[in-house]
Amino acid sequence: MTHDDDLFRSIFRDSPIGMALVDDAGTFIALNDAFARILGRESADVVGAHYSTYTHPDDLQRDREMMTAVASGSMPYYQAQKRLLHHNGDTVWTRVTVSDVAHDAASGRHTCIIQIEDVTEVRRTKELLEHRAQYDHLTGLPNRSRLVELLTAALSRTGNTAPVAVLFIDIDHFKLINDSFGHEAGDDAIIEVARRIRDSVRPTDVVARLGGDEFVVVLDAILTENAAQGLLAVITDAVQEPLVVGGHEVRVTISTGIALADVGLGAEGLVRRADLAMFAAKQAGRAGSEVFREDLHAKALSRLSVEAELRLAIAEGQLRVHYQPVVDLGTREVVAYEALVRWQHPTRGLLMPQDFIDVCEAANLVIELGRLVLLDACGLIASYPEFKGKVFVNVSTRQIGSANLTRVVASALDATGVSPDRLGLEITETGMLAATPAEHSDLARLTAMGIDLLIDDFGTGYSSLSSVLQNPVAGLKLAREFTLRLGDRSTGDRISTAMASLTTSLDMYGIIEGIETEAQYSIARKHGWSYGQGFLFGHSLPIEELLADAKPDHELADSALTLPGSSALT
Repeated sequence: MTHDDDLFRSIFRDSPIGMALVDDAGTFIALNDAFARILGRESADVVGAHYSTYTHPDDLQRDREMMTAVASGSMPYYQAQKRLLHHNGDTVWTRVTVSDVAHDAASGRHTCIIQIEDVTEVRRTKELLEHRAQYDHLTGLPNRSRLVELLTAALSRTGNTAPVAVLFIDIDHFKLINDSFGHEAGDDAIIEVARRIRDSVRPTDVVARLGGDEFVVVLDAILTENAAQGLLAVITDAVQEPLVVGGHEVRVTISTGIALADVGLGAEGLVRRADLAMFAAKQAGRAGSEVFREDLHAKALSRLSVEAELRLAIAEGQLRVHYQPVVDLGTREVVAYEALVRWQHPTRGLLMPQDFIDVCEAANLVIELGRLVLLDACGLIASYPEFKGKVFVNVSTRQIGSANLTRVVASALDATGVSPDRLGLEITETGMLAATPAEHSDLARLTAMGIDLLIDDFGTGYSSLSSVLQNPVAGLKLAREFTLRLGDRSTGDRISTAMASLTTSLDMYGIIEGIETEAQYSIARKHGWSYGQGFLFGHSLPIEELLADAKPDHELADSALTLPGSSALT
């Protein structure tokens, strides 16, 4: 035996890389301990066995072809990734190199050496990274990029025709769950909703999570809109079953958009259509569904146009604040003003809130808009010393809590030198009732500053009395819908009388809105209302006109808004 032979044996035996010798029939002649460990076996158990015994069936045909090429001399070596079968049944990913190292000229037999390295962990890490790039980490569902791939494949199979439908699902008021119970509980709710959706669909359907509380379902082989609606009904019933969040039983509802595939429409376009339909379902009141129609696309473009113009309007100061008087019904003296925002559009003229507030809310511009209105209202108080009453400002629930309305109000008061007791904030009854703990804390800080909170549009919510008792409310404004029914000697009059009595018994001040005629005024007084607002007492005016009309001896000079049984709020 030569020195070279001894050296080879030593390297072969002690190498940390798996090494084996096989004959041209594929039988193991020898292998080192590193190779045996990769297989989870002893070396002696492997010698004499064919390599196919430990090769994954899916890799076997390729191995045979490559080994034959090396043994025949047509290929000096080959490298490949190969799966081996471990003794415990696991699949081991390896990087293998096979070379022809010996040729017996007399017999024509070849001996090949195999060098092998376990790359299972590297492979798993790669697969994990690929999975994370394509799947949602919380639910394990496909993410947007993977959804587009799967939906594109589904559309290709059907030739972009009707058998594919997309459902775009959004959980209603999910922010309330996060704010009430914490983000961990919110994550648990998302996981459970995802499971319910997945369990409700067919094996051939795809469920994806786009992030937050948005899910997309790809329904395969859906021939009609009614069929899609039927499957959505199954999903809706499952999702709306009670679930336990943070130790509390809650029910969630969903708003859903439905879009059916169309000739020439790609995956992104189909998802976008379903999203537009979902937004329409939200606008219609939530907890329902809408099917995409072409007019939704036109509305979306119009909304985007308005949003872009609105951003510019806020930046360039096109928004104006007008002020409508609130009067003492006994004397008709002005005791307060309500700040009402208007948009002085450069081409469309003066726009009312109904023309842009919804877009403002959806685009999250209401926080900046609210800051500007608060600053303007405080500016009116500061520049109108003759007026001793309050100014009421409408605020959105988006301005409360995480947006820190207290800080914004304090900043406006500091900038103008106005006392907090000169300001009142109006919040809709529904918004007040749905306030989260963080929003309740914000409201409590505002009242601690001395600012009055009023419930606006009172009587239009779904739990009026509890909304009063659960919040630090100083007053309420009866919704205009009830004023229109004054004098009907039925429900309208009974509700008006009851609400006026409620404000008195709770030591709150009540304002009845929408008084436009002397008859309504007379009935409101008879029902017990102390304060009123409406066109009968004056339309809203910009601050310049309001100040121009003011006189030092105007009847509002000594007026004040007074709580029943309390001192003047000035």
